[in-house]
Amino acid sequence: MKASGVILAGGKSSRMKYNKAFAEIAGRSVINIIVDKFTRLFDETIIISNEPQLYRELGPVVYTDIYPHMGPVSGIHSGLYHARHDQAFIMGCDVPFMNMDLVEFMFTQLDNYDSVVPEIDTYLQPLSAIYSKKCLPVLTNCLENNKVKLIRIFEELNSLILNRNQLEKFGVVEELFLNVNDLEALNIAKQIAGRYQL
Repeated sequence: MKASGVILAGGKSSRMKYNKAFAEIAGRSVINIIVDKFTRLFDETIIISNEPQLYRELGPVVYTDIYPHMGPVSGIHSGLYHARHDQAFIMGCDVPFMNMDLVEFMFTQLDNYDSVVPEIDTYLQPLSAIYSKKCLPVLTNCLENNKVKLIRIFEELNSLILNRNQLEKFGVVEELFLNVNDLEALNIAKQIAGRYQL
């Protein structure tokens, strides 16, 4: 697919006792699972991290934030800035069960929107969403003005919101968007891993 896959690996993993990207499910690290999925689908896969040395062995090019220490808004900004393509699917490094058929469907919906973002029970999922480079001015302005609450950027973007009914065609929503960001979530991930091709 002529699009970029961007993995955000900038979180501090404060709820885990170690880097959540390297949490293991079914004998593989979460980030390895994601890199494999992305490289099969996307023409380009990149990783955004302010600790690039941790990820260089994985294969994809690693870029740092242009506006460091400003949270996920700066990660999305850096991903779009460095992406070769005008459209990118941007996802956190702790979402092992994302269905790439859903991701492909999301790209078909982008059309003239700035972004396509899933919503689960009124909660947007901005770290499993599609963004076009048209978002860059809004992201840059937010970072320049220290407006870094991620959900707020959607007040300024022309975004298509995908609802639960649309998402459920691709699997159990709570599993597809499961963030392995604490030990409880890691245990759940290990229990359900057998039902997924990882």
